[in-house]
Amino acid sequence: MKAIVKKIGQKGVFVKDTDFIENLGVTIRTLYTGVCGTDREIANDALPFIRAENGNELIIGHEAIGIVEDPGDSDQFKKGDLVVPMVRRPGKCQLCKIGHQDYCIDGDFVEAGIRGKNGFMREKFRDDEKFLLKVKDKEIQEIGVLTEPTKNVMKIMETFKFLSSRVPWYCGDSTFSCKNLYIYGTGSEALLISFVFSTLGFNIFLVNRHPVSDKIQSIINGIGASFLDSSSEDYENKLSRNRPDVIIDAVGSSEILRKSVEKINNNGIIILFGTSGQLMEKNEDITGYIVDKNISIAGSVDGSKENYREAIEFISSNKNRFPFKDLITGIGSPENIDKIAKKDKDEIKYIIKW
Repeated sequence: MKAIVKKIGQKGVFVKDTDFIENLGVTIRTLYTGVCGTDREIANDALPFIRAENGNELIIGHEAIGIVEDPGDSDQFKKGDLVVPMVRRPGKCQLCKIGHQDYCIDGDFVEAGIRGKNGFMREKFRDDEKFLLKVKDKEIQEIGVLTEPTKNVMKIMETFKFLSSRVPWYCGDSTFSCKNLYIYGTGSEALLISFVFSTLGFNIFLVNRHPVSDKIQSIINGIGASFLDSSSEDYENKLSRNRPDVIIDAVGSSEILRKSVEKINNNGIIILFGTSGQLMEKNEDITGYIVDKNISIAGSVDGSKENYREAIEFISSNKNRFPFKDLITGIGSPENIDKIAKKDKDEIKYIIKW
């Protein structure tokens, strides 16, 4: 069985023939796996918390869609079912025990392809049926690989709805049409965030510190959103004219947080999703802004099984409304491991076909 493997403490990944497969569960033949920033950090030995399930080698990959080859003793799945596996698996804390390992209290969880559990970049794997979600719409077989990143967006939406309940947040016509949403980043997850939140009627601005490709600009235009280059001379003026009500950071810059707090409207909401380990570039106290403007700030990571279900439903219901296929700018074979370590210039989402 072919698998893409990372040796702990060693830069790079490699393809390996292995007969390893879990002893129990539903046998799944992998169709597609996605490559994201986390996989690239792993390949470049830049993710400090990576750990193997056994020994010093980890099969990587946490974004996957596959087909049931043998359901084993499962009464939920049958041969031929299209399925998506969950990434994070529960530890022993109270929230993990009720299926909310995304809110794990003590950090005692494992994540497939990242820490403590072999992932899905391999031809086959076995999994417990309780960590699998059925994809009923066979038409989304290819774009269904986007379920894992989309479930993060559904968690962000869940977080937004909770924070917006603090105060009466709708516009005068009971919509969000008077509200400005700024999404920092223009990668696949930022674009998925724009897809989901556009259904609420926000005025959406995607921001990056450099111009974007024609393809990304076309996607942004297609959903009625706007792009802002934060390195341009008139960015600050544009930000002042259309002050944010909601900010979602999908790149992980604390400098963005500082500038955002200065410009955001009263009762604004900031949701931090991206991580980079950056420190503040300027030692400025933003506490006063947060208190004075009554700002809500929350971090959002991972998602529950319900968020996966919502993601599958969103992709299926909107497959003709949003250009999911346009996000996939490259499809390669497992042998193209160079694509895992380095992102191409105009790449949005690269996936591996098994």
